[in-house]
Amino acid sequence: MDLSNTDTPTTATLLLLIQSDRNRELLADQLSDEFEIQTVATDPFDDPSFDLCLVDPPSLREHQGQLRETTTTAEPAFLPILLLAGQRSPDEFSDDVWDVVDEVLQRPVAKSELDARIENLLERRQLSLELARQKIQSDQRFEALFQSTPDPVVVVTPDGTITEANEAFTRTFDIESSQVQNQPITDLELSPSDAVERVLLRIADDNPSSTTVEWNLDEDTSLVTEVNTDIVTGFGDVAERIGIFRDITERAERERELKRQNDRLEEFADTVAHDLRNPLSIAQGRLKYAQKTGDDEHFEAIESAQDRMEQMIEELLSLAKQGQAVLDPDELLLEDAVDRAWSHVETTNATLDVDIEDTCVITADEGRLCELLENLFRNAVEHGGETVTIRIGCLPDAAGFYVEDDGPGIPPEKRSDVVQAGYTESENGTGFGLSIVNQIVDGHDWQLDITEGDDGGARFEISNTK
Repeated sequence: MDLSNTDTPTTATLLLLIQSDRNRELLADQLSDEFEIQTVATDPFDDPSFDLCLVDPPSLREHQGQLRETTTTAEPAFLPILLLAGQRSPDEFSDDVWDVVDEVLQRPVAKSELDARIENLLERRQLSLELARQKIQSDQRFEALFQSTPDPVVVVTPDGTITEANEAFTRTFDIESSQVQNQPITDLELSPSDAVERVLLRIADDNPSSTTVEWNLDEDTSLVTEVNTDIVTGFGDVAERIGIFRDITERAERERELKRQNDRLEEFADTVAHDLRNPLSIAQGRLKYAQKTGDDEHFEAIESAQDRMEQMIEELLSLAKQGQAVLDPDELLLEDAVDRAWSHVETTNATLDVDIEDTCVITADEGRLCELLENLFRNAVEHGGETVTIRIGCLPDAAGFYVEDDGPGIPPEKRSDVVQAGYTESENGTGFGLSIVNQIVDGHDWQLDITEGDDGGARFEISNTK
């Protein structure tokens, strides 16, 4: 029976299963003014279309199995069976009769009572048809919403068997639809699976739950989702749990970037307070002596302290901005960036050995890439001496580039310290050069590795693989 269109019929159809021809004809004449009458002249169970069946005991015995099957098939709609029991008491019928029959009338039957019983049963049927129609429409709307939502959605039974999964779920996790339906969710190769199972298999918990999961879709792609789950009953007779996976990758990245910026801001404030205090104290102390004695040497010391503070402030401001994420990088020839950076550095008698193919391209922010190279060149000159040799070349498989020198190098135990803001062992150094390099690397989402060069000096490898 199609329940999607159950508008109230103009006339209800009554099926008369009455063994006596005379009784059947009398009953049909009595009811035909208000109802369509269907008799056993045609098989009523081939394509049941009646709204109410009136049956006597002999016909009930003959058609009981067919009536039971027909009423069961009609569910959730109500298909009433009214037994005209004659003079037999309802207590005389066996229990299996009541699995089929909804109401019983005994003789003598007044027409008013028969009409009232029929009207009551038909009203109940019409109400059930309307409720069934509404449920079908609700299920159809839910199914349309379920499939059309861009968020992956999955429904599991209490034992973890998947009963429904929308297209977004199979597409996002690259799973065939045939691999999902009626499969245990624990069998899906989802990583990390424990977090999802923890929220989806809490069927006994009636409360909604939520968790954030980072998925490794493949070696290069990750997905951060907010998994929201709740109990639903629309897909079956038992309670199931629905899980909605909302993509919050961009939000998570913004939160991580905000945390990095806050960490850098805190580091910046600590560095300003710590590293500017020393030259400021020198200037203040020398000023007192200068006011007392007027000696030029004190003014020279004050001027030197001021110059050092100015240099530190400039580098601190550079440090503060370099960690920001690069959102719109360009494809640049590495050789051009090296030439530009080298021209901005006081290199005196240092030598630059460039081993770069003229087609080597780096995707980067041009200004920050040049500043990174400038700081590496300055670091090599500062620690390697005026005649230091600096080499720069591409890493294998175009994964990045390296800058190395033939200076004293950096001991392994200090390689993690030298990129910290303010760290320096040089009397004239600010300790910000390599920290700026590290921040620019982070801003590009690159990786910085400090090792030993071919000639024992420091080697800095900048790669685009993390």
